[in-house]
Amino acid sequence: MKKLIKILIVFLCLAAAFPAFTEEETDPVIVRVGQVEYPLSMAKYSYQSNLDMMAYQNYTPTAAEKLEIIQQTVDHMVDLALIENKLIEAGKNELTETEQTLLRSYAGNVYDSLWQGFQQRVKEAGYDATEEQITSWLSEQGYTLDIVYQEALVNVRYSRIFELYCPDVTVSEEEVQAYLENEFITPDREAYENDVPRYEREILTPGNEAFFTPAGYRVIRQILLPFPATVVKEINALQPDLEEGAAALEDAYHKAADAAIAGGDVETARREYQNQADAYAELLGKVVELEQSALPLLKETTEEIARRYNDGESFESLIEAFGQEAGEAAGSELLYHTDSENWAETFKKHVDALQNPGEITEPFVTDLGVHIVCYVSDFPGGIHELTEEEKNTLQASALEAKQMKRLETFLQEWRKEFTIETYPELLQ
Repeated sequence: MKKLIKILIVFLCLAAAFPAFTEEETDPVIVRVGQVEYPLSMAKYSYQSNLDMMAYQNYTPTAAEKLEIIQQTVDHMVDLALIENKLIEAGKNELTETEQTLLRSYAGNVYDSLWQGFQQRVKEAGYDATEEQITSWLSEQGYTLDIVYQEALVNVRYSRIFELYCPDVTVSEEEVQAYLENEFITPDREAYENDVPRYEREILTPGNEAFFTPAGYRVIRQILLPFPATVVKEINALQPDLEEGAAALEDAYHKAADAAIAGGDVETARREYQNQADAYAELLGKVVELEQSALPLLKETTEEIARRYNDGESFESLIEAFGQEAGEAAGSELLYHTDSENWAETFKKHVDALQNPGEITEPFVTDLGVHIVCYVSDFPGGIHELTEEEKNTLQASALEAKQMKRLETFLQEWRKEFTIETYPELLQ
């Protein structure tokens, strides 16, 4: 559950320009400060990263909010340009060949991950795209290998500017703890303490990091027995009828909607829709009956599992002997909460009935097969205990936040030293 602690890096999604960046001549300048100018493609990367983050959190910004994000993107790029000008003045803007090689390797890994993730989303959306199309679509949104490389240079630039202008900044243990509480624990507690579905949607399911877990989680493991071949054969035989019924139901729905809009014979259309719905429900009922028929067919196996478990055999060994995989390995440890929206009601009913760790459910059926679930233990809710690695990372993050606060005073002064040109309308 624990991963490396989140690092607060201001301007994390922003790109920075070092030498060795080449872009087409058609890429217009969006920020020009002193000796430094940044192309539109870099701003697109930053802007799109912010929109992607909001989309991931199921939030759609308004037109006004998008304009605000654009302005923030441009303002941050101005700050980065100011920093680069100061590094040029100090002779600290160049990278060694070794540093460039390491950064390009890192950027290549990041870009590959972005590319693969985008390709997977395209496939899940039902599109059959070529590699060239995937690369082109990413590029249109500002995601190119060169731009990812520029973004990777942000930390290098900040590290150097901190050394020049914030060498005396330190953080105490009290400041680190306050930083942890204010930046991570309190927001996570407020967001997830009373909202298990949101916690699972934003943290648990995608495997993200959080510093607070809602109380009430159980650790469970399960044995999942596949349906016998005879049951699978009969269910498969119903698939053509199910597909035809689903199509007829959707068609009837649209006819009813069209009739309501056009002022036609709504009542007849509604009756037809209800008839199709009843017919489809009957087909689904047959599928459920077939699935339930697996229980007596697997009775000998489920009784043997229960007997061996009651005789003292570990559930882990029984998983190895009887367990199958369905998507996620059925034998792996899972976190379960009674308020979750990710589990079938039948599954929740049987797991909720378990009173104490070590108990197992009676065999029950879902559309995945026949389940036997073991209540392994309780997962501690509340604030997470940090590992030593997380504590070290937290301290570095708190120090960086304090350095950034100091740097902000310099940035305000530097704005008076340089001619600044910005063209935020290019992002609109």
